[in-house]
Amino acid sequence: MTVNHAPDRRVRLEADDRRERMIEAAQSLFADRSYDSVSTEELARAAGTTRTNLNYHFGNKRNLYLEVLRRFSALPSNLPRSVTRGDAPVADAARALFTRWLNLVEENRATFAALMRAQRSADDEIAALLRGSLASWEDRILAVTAMPASEASRARIRAFQGMISAATSEWLDHDTLSKDDVLELLVRGVVALGD
Repeated sequence: MTVNHAPDRRVRLEADDRRERMIEAAQSLFADRSYDSVSTEELARAAGTTRTNLNYHFGNKRNLYLEVLRRFSALPSNLPRSVTRGDAPVADAARALFTRWLNLVEENRATFAALMRAQRSADDEIAALLRGSLASWEDRILAVTAMPASEASRARIRAFQGMISAATSEWLDHDTLSKDDVLELLVRGVVALGD
């Protein structure tokens, strides 16, 4: 017997699978639309469950949204820590780091889109999530470039992070840059930061 997993049909799943399905449905909806324009009923329907079940697992729509953002904001820390400069040229270490990151972004497009949309939020908890993610990137880029861990170095990296977001958006949202174009731009940018 085959079980139909259509988004608008309810399906009996284990608790972990049900929770994961809710997160995946939320990622997709929040990638296309703002938080305020997505209802709890839509989230439940897209996940093939009920509002009651969604609230049981997450408490409310906001907590589900925060879980979506947490997932992607944690991705930089999930990148292998062994991607550091060592004796390798800065360009090689940067290429390894950004190749892995761009692959993660490509595999998690919906979550990345939701995170980019969330950057415009004035919410303190969302801002804290994003700050933590960006601080993790600062540490990674400091390691790759061997720049001193000064406030001036971190400020340069924060400015570079704006370019990372813009270049990635040009690739994913506008198709004006290819993934390889973005990779080369980021590698050249990191090399320039370290000079």
